[in-house]
Amino acid sequence: MSKKQCVVCLMSAAMGFISLFGCGNEKSSKDNAIYYWRTTFRLNNYERDFLKKHNINKMYVKFFDVDKEWGQGAIPVGTTIFIDSFPKNIEIVPTVFITSEAIKYYPEFSDKLLKRVEDMADVNGINFSEIQIDCDWKESAAEKYFAFMKDFKSKLEKKDIKLSTTIRLSQFGYETPAADYGVLMCYNTGDIKKWETANSILDIEDIKLYLEKIKSCKLPLSVAFPNFGWDVSFTKYSPDDSEYYMEGIEYDKNDFSDECFEKISENHYKMSKKSRYYGNVSVYIRHEEVTADDVLEAKKLIWENLSSAPKQIILYHLDSANLSKFSDNEVEKIYR
Repeated sequence: MSKKQCVVCLMSAAMGFISLFGCGNEKSSKDNAIYYWRTTFRLNNYERDFLKKHNINKMYVKFFDVDKEWGQGAIPVGTTIFIDSFPKNIEIVPTVFITSEAIKYYPEFSDKLLKRVEDMADVNGINFSEIQIDCDWKESAAEKYFAFMKDFKSKLEKKDIKLSTTIRLSQFGYETPAADYGVLMCYNTGDIKKWETANSILDIEDIKLYLEKIKSCKLPLSVAFPNFGWDVSFTKYSPDDSEYYMEGIEYDKNDFSDECFEKISENHYKMSKKSRYYGNVSVYIRHEEVTADDVLEAKKLIWENLSSAPKQIILYHLDSANLSKFSDNEVEKIYR
């Protein structure tokens, strides 16, 4: 073997060695993340194992919501109670949800919001270096939202705290919010209030409508995908009524094999008089689920249209009942 051939062999061997061990290193260093969106922080064994198994090193934890209260302006509601300890080596990002109605009360709550996050973190022994704002602002509240983000980021910079924000598909195309990065919410894509909606959680056709706007986004993006399901209930106040009125969401999903349900289409049902409902009101249920294949199809489409690689992939959310419907292999494909 010539000297040149020997060098080539050694280089090939070295590359093989790097490839062999590099995959593991790349996987372990990847910023896999997940949301925690319950008002009591408590993890069961499945959830703790899930975090370890899939190398989750960042958790966005809902601290509280900010909503409009009649006669009181914007107030905190739905505060999370921390009962359990946090897993080691996982970064906790306090996350605050602000309704579109509440953001209109900016600037009256900006300082209070920051102090409440700091106080909750201090009481519960949570160290943090980032806060995330999740706001479902509508066009009528856009000006207030962007003003709030600019002001809030300025406040956090003085404390060396980063700021991130969620971005719904319908919110693309406006100005860029003041934040270190955004999270593209690749869920709740459809109109949940319309009975004819096929699946409001995730529908590829809904995503396609926003691809050009996603491409033009100047903010670095992470991407969040759903792993949950629910039943959305509607009513018709008379048999001749052409309108379906959304009543609510049930997370404890119905058993549609029960005789009280009449199947109308693939995931639309009508409840009969044998149900627990009574009177002249007709009750309808739209059952919505998301499969791993749905998520992977959405991921492929988003990846093809992002201007740069996403900062991280986030699952919504940490709940054993829903996560257990995905195999370990499917979860790894989503995070990969």
